[in-house]
Amino acid sequence: MTSRSADATIKGYYYQFDTSILRLLDLPSNTDTVTIEGIEDIDINIATETTAIQCKYLSKPRFINSAVREPITLMLEHFVNPATSNNYNYVLYAHFENETSGNEPTIDLNKLKEILTYTEKKVTKHYHIDNGITDAKLIDFIRQFKFVFGKEFNVQQQEVIQKLKAKFSCSEFEADTLYYNNALRIVIDKAIKKNVNQRILCKADFINEIDCSKKLFNEWFIKLRSKKEYLKLAAQNLKSTKALDPIRSKMIVIGKEVLSADNTELPIEAFIENLVTKFYKLNSALRDAKPLTIILDCDPSTVNIIKKSLIENEITFNDGYESICFSNHYFNNEPIINRTVNGQKILKSSYLVKIISWNSLVANISTIKPPKVLLNFSRDDLQDSFKTDVQYFDFKYCENLKDIYKLIAP
Repeated sequence: MTSRSADATIKGYYYQFDTSILRLLDLPSNTDTVTIEGIEDIDINIATETTAIQCKYLSKPRFINSAVREPITLMLEHFVNPATSNNYNYVLYAHFENETSGNEPTIDLNKLKEILTYTEKKVTKHYHIDNGITDAKLIDFIRQFKFVFGKEFNVQQQEVIQKLKAKFSCSEFEADTLYYNNALRIVIDKAIKKNVNQRILCKADFINEIDCSKKLFNEWFIKLRSKKEYLKLAAQNLKSTKALDPIRSKMIVIGKEVLSADNTELPIEAFIENLVTKFYKLNSALRDAKPLTIILDCDPSTVNIIKKSLIENEITFNDGYESICFSNHYFNNEPIINRTVNGQKILKSSYLVKIISWNSLVANISTIKPPKVLLNFSRDDLQDSFKTDVQYFDFKYCENLKDIYKLIAP
């Protein structure tokens, strides 16, 4: 398969997944369902009927018979099957580059016969005649069939995001990187199930599964976003939500995959020191500023080496005595501070940053006071109870410490 055809195939899958998400969100009842890869690409099941949808994203500039022959033939084949009940509707939802989305081309008996007529090895064939399908049966099929020109890929994807934004009353960034990502994951997980009964999604269950704080960035979602675009959106969201306001307590979780990356441009010791300077610099930070909490997912010896470097650079820290016997009481204590003469800035502080290992956090999570803002730069996640009433950000695409620093300290 050439690169161009492979890209078109992947785009076609995305288009079908996005269409499935839209159809699920638009279901009239919470008990209504959608089957992914059922009779057709998407089956919509409501109380009184089932609508089987063939979804196609075609590179053709205009609608031509050959482009829609196969999907229409498949739907007609299902319709004339004696075992098929008469409560099925059929929809071909197909995008063509220069056709107007939402328009419905007229498919009458003559047009349907044209579509079903083709040439094979210089011999003209008629699918309906070869399969004994009468005009009366074709007319019955037309009554239950609709052909709709689909929306352009990016237009439809944006419609999905806007519907999610409205549904969950969230920012566009959250709709895109959290809810859309979750919706995409759920639909893909269903699509690959072998048993058709496992590919059924109820609207209520779908909404509940989307609405979770855990952000699972799957391979398909990552393919949709460039690193530059993603980080730009992330920075905008941090700014718009005031998550990085100095007066808000912040916990930054650095995953092992980041710590083990090439960080020669910004070593962990310099990274921490720079963040302290940015958010909690003495004689500069305002009186209500809070020191950062940094969680490091690395082995104890590496954590101790980092702490030793901080000591050598006179960066005082609070680690709850984790290398001796972790004290949640000491770790949760606010720093003792002295303010400047005018009382507006912090002159001295008993510590400048909190720092512990990932293992200490996990082992003592029930006793550690949650921050106001949690920035997760790890593939691992924290239990939901710790994230209650916490503004939670789960960032991907940050490959090293420099990426993280550019995001939170631009």
